[in-house]
Amino acid sequence: MYSVPDLQTFVTVAKCGGITSAAVEQGLSAATVSHRIVKLESALNVTLFHRNSRNFRLTDEGQVFLERVEAILEDLQQAEIEVGSRTPHLRGHLRVTLSPWILSRFVLPQLAVFRKQHPDLTLEFLAVDRFVSLVEEGQDCAIRVGKLSDSALIARKLSDNDRIVCASPGFLADHGEPTSIEELRDKPWVCLPWQTQHDVKDIRGRKRRMSVSRSIFVSNSDMLTSGALEGLGLAVKSRLAVKEELESGRLVEVMPGCLDAPDAPISFVYAAEGRAGRKIKSFYEFTKEAFRLGAGDFCARTNE
Repeated sequence: MYSVPDLQTFVTVAKCGGITSAAVEQGLSAATVSHRIVKLESALNVTLFHRNSRNFRLTDEGQVFLERVEAILEDLQQAEIEVGSRTPHLRGHLRVTLSPWILSRFVLPQLAVFRKQHPDLTLEFLAVDRFVSLVEEGQDCAIRVGKLSDSALIARKLSDNDRIVCASPGFLADHGEPTSIEELRDKPWVCLPWQTQHDVKDIRGRKRRMSVSRSIFVSNSDMLTSGALEGLGLAVKSRLAVKEELESGRLVEVMPGCLDAPDAPISFVYAAEGRAGRKIKSFYEFTKEAFRLGAGDFCARTNE
């Protein structure tokens, strides 16, 4: 017999159009995803997908099944929320992954209020700048920076945001302020390990990929901010991550508009299966309020 995870995997394969992309989305192996689909088809005694070497396409039976399954999963999630709402306080464990700067600048300053409301809920934060698969690493939800790929995950936008190049006034006094892409490239940089290349555009709008070599590498976004503040080099940062430093003048935006496609909205993301039910919904509401208080005008521009 098939299970709820099998149904969730079926929906993901239907949305992604293939085993490999669905496996990446769910944080599972391709073999596991394939096994779940085969098990479903065997239990139902129907073929759910037309298969070829490039993609999976729903059969007529598969399309009917998809419509029913999506409704069932939605009803199941609502049932979990309604059952949970009978309990006055949240209990259990909630695991959240997010960037270090989001934790320190937006979540922690407001967290005492949430803790008073739900003293029996244990919160565990995985604060890293790398991509974290919710399923593979056992996380219930995430706060992510940047545009999201099409996904079976549910995403709720928290705030507008963009990426900028910035530096300390002292650094610019010592090294000069760049006025061209070539000058920008040749300055010292402070970078995360994967930030050695940037898509940029010059004053005429011509786009190119810029590689930087004179770099100090650090392991997380908070260190990156510290390095820029200490005058160690230019840095690419989310504007929201250095909002206070920009407003106080401790950091200065360099060559505004030089980054190509800089939009990097902040989103709250969780799995469609609603594994943590009401806990996720309550933490999302808290996070939305935390960003409203901390992000100001950025959050005001967000369309819910």
